[in-house]
Amino acid sequence: MTMKNRMKYWTVAALMPLAFASCDDFLDKDPDNRVYLDSPEFVEKLLVSAYPEADFAFCEAMSDNAGDRGLSSILNDPEIEQPYLWRTSSETYQGTSTNYWMNAYAAIAATNHALEAIEKFEAEGRGEEVRHARGEALLCRAYAHFMLANLFCAPYNPATADTELGIPYATDPETTLDPLYHRGTLAETWQKIEDDLLEGIDLLPASYKEAPAYHFTRKAAYVFASRYYLWKGGDENFRKALEYANRVLGDVHTGTLTTASMLRQLNDPASDYMGDYYDAQTRYTSSAEPANLLLVACISNMSYQPYWRYGLTAGIRQTVYLNGIFGYDWAFKTAGGYDYLIHRPIWRSYFQQISLNANIGYYVAVIPLITMEEALFNRAEANALLGNYDEALSDMNTYLSKRLDLNSWGGKPIVARDVMFHYGKNTSNADWKSTIRLKPYFRDFTAIENGDQDTCYAYVNALLVMRRAEYLGTGFRWFDIRRYDIPVVHTSATHPTDTLKSGDLRRIIQVPDQSQGSGIEPNPSDPTRIPASVQQAAMSNGFATVN
Repeated sequence: MTMKNRMKYWTVAALMPLAFASCDDFLDKDPDNRVYLDSPEFVEKLLVSAYPEADFAFCEAMSDNAGDRGLSSILNDPEIEQPYLWRTSSETYQGTSTNYWMNAYAAIAATNHALEAIEKFEAEGRGEEVRHARGEALLCRAYAHFMLANLFCAPYNPATADTELGIPYATDPETTLDPLYHRGTLAETWQKIEDDLLEGIDLLPASYKEAPAYHFTRKAAYVFASRYYLWKGGDENFRKALEYANRVLGDVHTGTLTTASMLRQLNDPASDYMGDYYDAQTRYTSSAEPANLLLVACISNMSYQPYWRYGLTAGIRQTVYLNGIFGYDWAFKTAGGYDYLIHRPIWRSYFQQISLNANIGYYVAVIPLITMEEALFNRAEANALLGNYDEALSDMNTYLSKRLDLNSWGGKPIVARDVMFHYGKNTSNADWKSTIRLKPYFRDFTAIENGDQDTCYAYVNALLVMRRAEYLGTGFRWFDIRRYDIPVVHTSATHPTDTLKSGDLRRIIQVPDQSQGSGIEPNPSDPTRIPASVQQAAMSNGFATVN
């Protein structure tokens, strides 16, 4: 008999109800088993808890990768239905936005306790002994806040970030029962993330002796930095994203490094991904997979995706996979004998027993947080947005060489006219402005000079198609929907059809009730209010209305 795979958390602290309870448990041991942060080794052990031990299953349900599989589906729990309907979560167990908030701030609490101990070592002249630990703690703190900001805040727009709400940026260990936290502005939040990121990144080791895939190595940090600057937007930041991605990928265009060797091999018949179902599951999240740069293990429902009512449907599979790309077939594999069981074999759970006297425990999944594929995508997207189309195309071909079905494709590289034919729009059409689906604040595709409007749009559009195929089943598609303000339509057999339109406030997840009740300012919930970032983007892009 196994314990039902849920954990609920009850809270008393203002911001981090789980965070400080867990750290207090760690730090305040019984005198016979007391743990002191009195050595660099103990600080490093504490940093094992510095990564959010939570998945973003709710993001998959919110995205256009999910549809209604029907009433015959096995699981229709609130943690899946509420995000599919873009409703505020009422649950606190794994797979929910509230659980992610709690676990992210628990990770932040661990980093702050570690940093406090590190500062004491530094004051004693032992800074070199904790140099790597300081770097890891700062990167972990930056990462957790970054993910929170990109779930519970508006997308970043430098023109309006000073007026949008940020998140509480915690930098001190918790010392009181019920502290008051302020959210500050989005600009302040992102600046603090960048400060931690830049201070910590050069302190990191190239790797770790034990379980390197479960720590922020310098390579993983470079990819995170490329994500930060790419999502922040603007040509200066795109160039920084390019710089950090190049630190990981090297100069493949001069032949000094073969990027393809770092990616998952999905189209080789001898690959684990192409063979046994369980081998494919295991390989995707394995620390032995070179493409996995940062992993976290957590109690998770991700392996239950085949049974969710709202998930990958036959129609979505047709759109994302079976229709192919550039006229060729994908090599991605899906499984499921019935329409309502369709899924990608990428999640395998491991049973964690918590009792020696009974078969009681939880199912744990390993979640890839940062991958080599992301480094390639980030570089290609930055190059496309900067107008470096040949470089973007080179990286696209590198990726496709590992993802296209070999029998369908035949090895012929994709060329510029393929991109334009399949993913461009006719800029001579007077209605083009009103029909484009991608409306990021940082790039007005209709105002690009030198006749490149359609070119830039086509390359970015093609890359988003690739990213959607790559990340299906992971929840990562939701962040692209936010970044590019992509509309989403959700149908349901038991609820009215609903559209997440441009600027819809439901793109910003509401702060959990527990934290609101302790004084954290909630996000605006008036559906008629459009965030300032979207208003500004609409005006600069020449859109008369946001609809």
